[in-house]
Amino acid sequence: MEKLLPQSVEAEKGVLGSIIIDPEAYDLVADKITPEDFYRDTHRIIYETILSLAKRRVSADFITLCDELDRVGKLDVVGGAFYLTGLINDVPTSGNIEYYADIVARTAIHRRLIHAAGQIAALAYEQSAQALNQSIQLLFNLEQHTMSQAFSGMPGLVTEYMEELDFLHDHKGALTGVPTGYNDIDDPTGGFQKSDFIILGGRPSSGKTSLGLCMGYNAAIRGRHVAIFSLEMGKKQLMRRLMSMATKVDLQRLRSGWIEEDEWERIVNEAGNLAQLPIWINDTAGNPIASMRSQLRRLVQEQGYIDLVIIDYLGLIEPDEKSENRVQEMSKISRGIKQLAREFDTPILALAQLSRNVESRQNKRPMLADLRDSGSLEQDADVVLFVYRDAYYAQQEGREVAEDKKNIADISLAKQRNGPTGDIQLYFQPEQAMFYPLEECLKPEESRAK
Repeated sequence: MEKLLPQSVEAEKGVLGSIIIDPEAYDLVADKITPEDFYRDTHRIIYETILSLAKRRVSADFITLCDELDRVGKLDVVGGAFYLTGLINDVPTSGNIEYYADIVARTAIHRRLIHAAGQIAALAYEQSAQALNQSIQLLFNLEQHTMSQAFSGMPGLVTEYMEELDFLHDHKGALTGVPTGYNDIDDPTGGFQKSDFIILGGRPSSGKTSLGLCMGYNAAIRGRHVAIFSLEMGKKQLMRRLMSMATKVDLQRLRSGWIEEDEWERIVNEAGNLAQLPIWINDTAGNPIASMRSQLRRLVQEQGYIDLVIIDYLGLIEPDEKSENRVQEMSKISRGIKQLAREFDTPILALAQLSRNVESRQNKRPMLADLRDSGSLEQDADVVLFVYRDAYYAQQEGREVAEDKKNIADISLAKQRNGPTGDIQLYFQPEQAMFYPLEECLKPEESRAK
């Protein structure tokens, strides 16, 4: 015997009857249920008509509802005035309308779950390469559909804000976000803030991956939990870079094995320290946003929380669904990352490769317009940082750079939604692919000159 889909016709009648006898009761359930939540087509039509009246600020009592259904030619479809009278008689009071609405919403969710399960089964039978990602997206869309969109009242908001302000007053100058390890970046930003989408852009070989990894490493050694999605480099390559950062042993020697005896002792000591760092790396190539979401959820369930997510890099993320062109795909990816940041309430640092337009200009310092493939990146991002190293272009152009400028990297804070912008300088050590605060590396006389 075939099972019926989850439903509660009585609860649906309870909602509609309650609104007809007390039109103001509609406001209590307007954000709980939609017309699609009703199982019976008749009830869905009646609730759609109630919504139509509400949009015109007309109360949906018996007379106005009958008139509107008659006007759109659907009064006979729903059973006429006789059926509406029956809805009124079935409900003694509107006091239980919220309880009825909860039942309608719950059974609708169960029906959608069954429908999604059928779609997932069909995808599995097709043996599509994207079956897992598409299935995850189906479940995510279902979750988004059920999320409450209620307003927050001022009493609760004021209390929450005053608690935060009181903490800031007691901890003047303390970072409110995740530290990057560079005071010149942390001071204007307060560290990377929760739910922020941060873009770190640069041309190939400019050092954007190195700087992003340095920020993650600096956050981790300060006790922050860091998740890294590496779509370009494998886990071993990132591990080698982290070891170079920790030991100050040149990358080339770590790659070739030409290690000095005193360096071996350092490596052994730092290996133990690195093993304790709260860093997790996922090097799945192409990783779509839907997969990242499920992988992050699993990590949060295991570890309790994540403080910072790093994605290297945007251009290698596969779209969850193919679009007509790359611009549309990047727009969806950009919005997806911003939604991830808000969903997990954590900053996401996404690396981005800049367009070739930079190379055609005489002044090759990056601008917001250089963000590749989509203006959505500039729009969706809360913070945009750019890496520029004059020594990189000098080598390409065959010109000399002053000795004290060779290792200087200019970091442009080009956009910050809630703070100042400006330019920052860091010291880049190419042998270790490591960025240092400038004052740590300059000679005293050079530091004074700056």
